[in-house]
Amino acid sequence: MVARISWLGYVQYIVIGILFYLFVMSSAFWLISAGFGLVLGENKAVANTVFFILTLLYLAGFGYVLYQTRQCKAFVDKDGVWFYSGLFPWTRGIRGVRWENFDQAQFRPGMFSWMFCTYTVYLKDRYGGTVVIKNLYNGRDWSSAVNDVALGSTKKIGG
Repeated sequence: MVARISWLGYVQYIVIGILFYLFVMSSAFWLISAGFGLVLGENKAVANTVFFILTLLYLAGFGYVLYQTRQCKAFVDKDGVWFYSGLFPWTRGIRGVRWENFDQAQFRPGMFSWMFCTYTVYLKDRYGGTVVIKNLYNGRDWSSAVNDVALGSTKKIGG
C-alpha cells in the first residue's frame, strides 16, 4: 500500500518558482544594466549569456526540487508505516512509526482537500509524536487503510 504526493503538492513549487525566477531575472537585469552597461557599452552578447546561464542554473534547481518531490512516498510494511523523502544520500530519509508504537493515522479535511482529493495526513504514535505528510493523494482512504492494517495486526498480536 503506497501513496504519493498529489499534483497539488507541485503547484506551490511551480508558483513560488515562477515568482522567484521573475524576481531574480529582474534583479539580474538591473545589475547587468548598471554594472556591465557602463563597462561594455552596447554589447548585448554578455547580457544574453548571463541571462542564459542564470536561466539554466534556475531550471536545474527547479528540476531537482520537482524530482525530489516525485521521490516522496508513504508506505506500509511489516514493521510500521513510513514516509520516504529525499533524492541524494545527504537528503534521503525515512520518518514513520513502528507498529508497536502506532496510535492512529488521521487526515485533515477541508474544501480544497475534498475538491482535489489531496489531504494532510498525521501519523500519530502513542507517545504523542506525529509525522506530518502534506498533500498526500487520496490521503483520506490511505489513512483509513493504514488504520485497518493496524487493527488487523493488533488482533493478530493479541489473539
